Amino acid sequence: VILSARKGGSPFSQEFWTELDVGHCWVDVVTPEGRKESWGYTVQSFRDFPRYQPWKSVPGEVLHPDGSRGASGTLKRDITADQLQQGEDWGNAAGEVYNLFGLNGGHSCATFAKGFFEAATGERAPTSMFGALIASPNDLSAAMNEQAAKDAAQDPGAARGDEQSSN
Repeated sequence: VILSARKGGSPFSQEFWTELDVGHCWVDVVTPEGRKESWGYTVQSFRDFPRYQPWKSVPGEVLHPDGSRGASGTLKRDITADQLQQGEDWGNAAGEVYNLFGLNGGHSCATFAKGFFEAATGERAPTSMFGALIASPNDLSAAMNEQAAKDAAQDPGAARGDEQSSN
């Protein structure tokens, strides 16, 4: 399973809010047999997203497949078929409430991707101090890159891609 994030713009920029340049997070799954799929979460209608009240919840939906590419940060973990099923069960039960900040029982793409990853791996997704308050693609990407560097320092072979294909 691969936790993936594509950074967006700065939340202090106008484009972040007017063009919703917030980035995106998702989970890629690659089985040992080579089957690929992806899971993500988004607002049902970007037209209805409350740009001037971004803390408000709106209808959301699970994307399966997600189809996103261009990750600026990833974190790969080997899991079993049973663990993958736990992640998929969690994803299917995620509900239909989107909240950019993951508030009010809703999910953002970042809280969904982190939740799926954590349900599948049993491991906490990396985060920074700010990301612990509000999960975002920018924070998740940076935290995953930092974790990947730590993992590579502990296992240089994994950094070169010497590991086996995984779920």
